[in-house]
Amino acid sequence: MKKILLILLLLSNFVFAQNISFVYELKYKPDSNKDSLLTEVYYLDVLGNQSVFRSEQARISDSLKYNMGFRGIEKITFTELYVIKNRESKEIIKNITTPLMNDLYFIRLKDHIDWQILNDIQKIDNIDCQKATVNYGGRNWTAWFDKNTLIQDGPYVFQGLPGLIVKLYDDKGDYDFNLMEIKNNKDHQLFYLRKGKEISWDIYKKLQYNYYSDPFSEIKNEV
Repeated sequence: MKKILLILLLLSNFVFAQNISFVYELKYKPDSNKDSLLTEVYYLDVLGNQSVFRSEQARISDSLKYNMGFRGIEKITFTELYVIKNRESKEIIKNITTPLMNDLYFIRLKDHIDWQILNDIQKIDNIDCQKATVNYGGRNWTAWFDKNTLIQDGPYVFQGLPGLIVKLYDDKGDYDFNLMEIKNNKDHQLFYLRKGKEISWDIYKKLQYNYYSDPFSEIKNEV
């Protein structure tokens, strides 16, 4: 992590901080029954009260689509983390792109993230971070956040702490997010383009089950 740049940016004024990208490294287990870890880069792009969290590949693809009319090549799975948040309205939208047919769907998440803020302090790259925990999605999560940052956001669906989440991980060791870098944005837009059809969580689970049971079920249903 670029420590000097990070500290300077975290101490910057509120106006500057409203058009900024937070770059996270995610280490995760593609199969929770195995110990192998994969690493990917994710971006949390913030503009005003809105933010988009997505992989670096998805971000590049969205930018190409916005500026040139076509999407780049990217890996799409049902576990893809692509989330749009509005901190003012508290709305959280999870976007889904089905792996084979590239059909677009989205779910409005209504889960309340009820953080428990603790008194523990830990220094992470010269930043004094405070600890918080929450049970979400059947997992116990631990977050370390910087209360000196005015943006109350973080990786994936997580937000609502009094500061930026610098580190986030679950107790099963399946997901570990770490803030690597902060970048100033020159584009005054988030250029997220995925929305599609709204579906319920039950329908999403059915789509996911059908795919893992028969990866070509999408194509068969189109025939």
